[in-house]
Amino acid sequence: MAVLPLLAVGLSAAGKIMGGIGSLRAGSARAKALGHQARNARQEAGVRASIQMEESDRIGARAATLAAASGGGGLQGSALAVIDDLARQGVYRARQTVRDGLSESIALKQEAQTTRRQGQADFAGSLIEAGSTVLGGMAQQAQFRRQGGLPPARFDRFFL
Repeated sequence: MAVLPLLAVGLSAAGKIMGGIGSLRAGSARAKALGHQARNARQEAGVRASIQMEESDRIGARAATLAAASGGGGLQGSALAVIDDLARQGVYRARQTVRDGLSESIALKQEAQTTRRQGQADFAGSLIEAGSTVLGGMAQQAQFRRQGGLPPARFDRFFL
């Protein structure tokens, strides 16, 4: 029995499995990093929304101060409407910022899930390729023995 061809088949199969393990680990690591990015996107959106709300409050306070100082009777009529509109716009921008952060977070989580599944699929594919390589090598060895008039090995009956 030729040992060298079987050794080559075994090494090829092992190489395919190692490649699959590498893909699996890379997919898991990338998915973990994307999960961290998703969490950071949510946190950053919250911080940006908070900053926008503070800025809106400052603008509203400044508008109120200007309205009171203008001698137009203080906060009434159109001055009050302007301040109310500024507050509403600030709340809208803050909510939009949170929505944008959540959308980014969801997209990153989905990408993480896809990356993890791709790594798992690559690993499964490597196992199938390794099995195919081993079976192909065994079939080739069985064919060589048959052609050379050698007695069949135990597994030869599956390939001839």
